Amino acid sequence: MKLNRFLMFFGFLATPLSLMGATTYEWTFDQGDLGSSLGGGIMAAADATTAGQITYGTTDGAAVPHINFQTSRYLAVPALTGAGNGLLLTLPSSGPNGGGSYINDYSIIMDIYSPGAAGWQALFNTDTSNGNDADFYIDASGRLGIAALGYSTSPLILQNQWNRIAFVADLDGGTVKYFVNGTLAFTRTGSSMRDGRFALYSNANSGADLLLFNEGDTSGVYTHSLYVNSVGFMDSTLSDSAVAALGGANAGGIFVPEPGSMILAAVSCAGLVARRRRA
Repeated sequence: MKLNRFLMFFGFLATPLSLMGATTYEWTFDQGDLGSSLGGGIMAAADATTAGQITYGTTDGAAVPHINFQTSRYLAVPALTGAGNGLLLTLPSSGPNGGGSYINDYSIIMDIYSPGAAGWQALFNTDTSNGNDADFYIDASGRLGIAALGYSTSPLILQNQWNRIAFVADLDGGTVKYFVNGTLAFTRTGSSMRDGRFALYSNANSGADLLLFNEGDTSGVYTHSLYVNSVGFMDSTLSDSAVAALGGANAGGIFVPEPGSMILAAVSCAGLVARRRRA
């Protein structure tokens, strides 16, 4: 639970590419570290414990399946248990948007594999100090969501397979959407949520902007081990067609390396049409 922050996508270079003010970031872990693959964002372990627990690997087609029959690098994140654990994202080129003091229009996309038995899985917390419960989960039945927004019913997140999950927010407009492998799974509509719980910190605030894969609620077990092939962020609200064009998990990543400029251009244009009505 923190304040809005969100990322929009267009570009395929190692420096931030802007389209009408939107910036795209990505981390693919291809070099066996947390370095940025696109956009110059910063991903860092929240504490020394996390730094010592995360590892990097390569799919073997057995214990960790390939993605669409292609060998892929991944970050292995254990079920984090300490309040100070997690991965912190800092988005240095992203300022407040959506008419508020924080990031209110954004898109978070991640390609993940959840091994073993199902269970609650915290995906991100807008409170970078992890002082409360997380803000987006996979629940024990495979649904995406949180009570404050609602839960998806179909498609579900299945264990032991790669999935691309997208959380797309237009908080000032009161809309949040979840997608699974490019398919719309849930839409929340209602009153504006500008600068509220789901808003993200921006470069107008000191410190990190978003916490991944941990949970501040100690009343139960809400974290799970995960393999993460890529994480992407745009400080803009992607359209349904743009998310559909990105499709499911891809060994090459979400935005980079270039999936072919044709697809990238199509998604970029779709994102443009989707969301530039507010400054």
